[in-house]
Amino acid sequence: MNQVITRKQISYEIYIKDRSGKWIIHAHYTGAQKQTAEEETQQLEREAHVMAVKLIREVYNSETNSADEYVVYQTRDAESREKMAAARAANAIENVAEAQESESKAQPAPKQGKSKKRKKKDVGLIGLALKMMLAFCGAIAIGLAVMLGTARLLEYLPGMGYHISQGVFEKANFFAFVLGFIVSITPMMMALTRNFRHKGKKRKDDDEVAESPAAPAMPSGPSEEQMRLARAEALRRSLEENRSALSEEPISTREDPKDDPDDDAPLPKEPLVKTPALQATRQIMRDFMAGSVVAIRETLPSLDAYHKFGVNLYVAGACDACSDKNALPREQGRDILKDCVSALGANGKMSDTFCNSLEQYLLEPKYSDMYGAGRDSMLSYMKDEKSLSVSVARALNIWSEKPAADPKQAGKKLHALMFTDIVNSTQLTQELGDIGAQQMVHAHNRIVRTALINNYGKEVKHMGDGIMAVFPSSNSAVEGALEIQRQMAQHNARGEMEFHVRIGINAGEAITEENDLFGAVVQLAARVCAAASGDEILVSPTVKETYAGKRAKFKSLGTRQMKGFSAPVEIFAAISRK
Repeated sequence: MNQVITRKQISYEIYIKDRSGKWIIHAHYTGAQKQTAEEETQQLEREAHVMAVKLIREVYNSETNSADEYVVYQTRDAESREKMAAARAANAIENVAEAQESESKAQPAPKQGKSKKRKKKDVGLIGLALKMMLAFCGAIAIGLAVMLGTARLLEYLPGMGYHISQGVFEKANFFAFVLGFIVSITPMMMALTRNFRHKGKKRKDDDEVAESPAAPAMPSGPSEEQMRLARAEALRRSLEENRSALSEEPISTREDPKDDPDDDAPLPKEPLVKTPALQATRQIMRDFMAGSVVAIRETLPSLDAYHKFGVNLYVAGACDACSDKNALPREQGRDILKDCVSALGANGKMSDTFCNSLEQYLLEPKYSDMYGAGRDSMLSYMKDEKSLSVSVARALNIWSEKPAADPKQAGKKLHALMFTDIVNSTQLTQELGDIGAQQMVHAHNRIVRTALINNYGKEVKHMGDGIMAVFPSSNSAVEGALEIQRQMAQHNARGEMEFHVRIGINAGEAITEENDLFGAVVQLAARVCAAASGDEILVSPTVKETYAGKRAKFKSLGTRQMKGFSAPVEIFAAISRK
């Protein structure tokens, strides 16, 4: 029995999604604490600051030193809390817009409006009369059925020793009919009159809004400027009312009332604090979008839904590359991306859904390639603006092309590969035992997988004492490795169970087959990882050349002779700038 327990260990982990959209580990439970984990998951879903909850069951096999994970529960309506305040604000704007639309429609042709309303009213009365006739017919039928049933029952009374006269028999049948008729007609008539009164009241309110004279201060109806101010004020009030739904505690961005913007100014879409990085990113994306739209029209005059989605992925990659180049926070970069997607024709709800689901989209290789094409296009655009038309056409052609017929070429994609490895894992297993080694692997898995979620990475496979992952670009791979490095330092600082992880990254064209990656790119990434020391991140020259962010710098460690490669390879250490 003890031997079975040491071979397979079951545990439960709870992940929560915070307001920034990041998945973080919340708690870890043993297999015997399953009910406690489920109760904690249900309790977390009620918290206002938690956007989504995920309960994962992990089965660790100490014999093979591998772990399998299963999603036990995950919040399905994760977007509802994030969009609640935005939806209420949109409703406030729509109410103002509907009032403006009803007034503008009522004033130009009042006579025509009256005739249409009178016609609708007549149609409503006719419909009510028909429904009442049907109700009466139904009630009469029910009354007759009750009367016939009563007559049948009365026929059995003489056989039971009860004798009734013909007059009593007829009166009993009559009362049975009346009773059945009244019991059936009453609820039907109440329902009809209630619905008619409700519709009549609504129609009367609409008539009053349409026929009421304009206010003395605005004899010709509200001007465009006044309606703009009304919409801005309604949105501002709605955001203030729903601020608590978006954060745990109210956040004040201004302490001095003198710093408040002018009340006559419209509510800005961008954050209140305008940094140079934000302004630079907005300006670059504005110019990039203008040039891209022209290039898209030249390549594809008409876009279907499939190509529109591809263009959105392309713009998302370009926006993230521009944000990384200017060291812009991810939240502000997402706000700019929403504006760009909306400018391409998506409504507010569609742009929010796209931005919130972008991480999941990038797990698909074809989507990830289009996203990477957008990043590459932005980097080329920053160096040469004339390259935009060529890069847009190339990206759309790749998005439109069918899978390659040649099996040797099929599946080749550009990837950034990352390997993680626990240093001296075999020795640590002997020192800590099976249960201790399992806890160490759990800690490694939590840190690495959280970094993958936050940086668009995808786990390819678990290596027992490490993880092989793929990223859409060198930027996301390097920044994911830096996050792992920071989280490992915090873990070891707590002194719970100290261990060290080395990381190696390479970028290039890999072969995708059966949810796995193959090729020289993968082999070199593994060799680079093996050359690293504990808590060190090593990258290949390709990663160093294609990295366009500002969060990391690189230090050359010279050339190394890698196993399986004839020529020496120069490697670089990735170091955080913070």
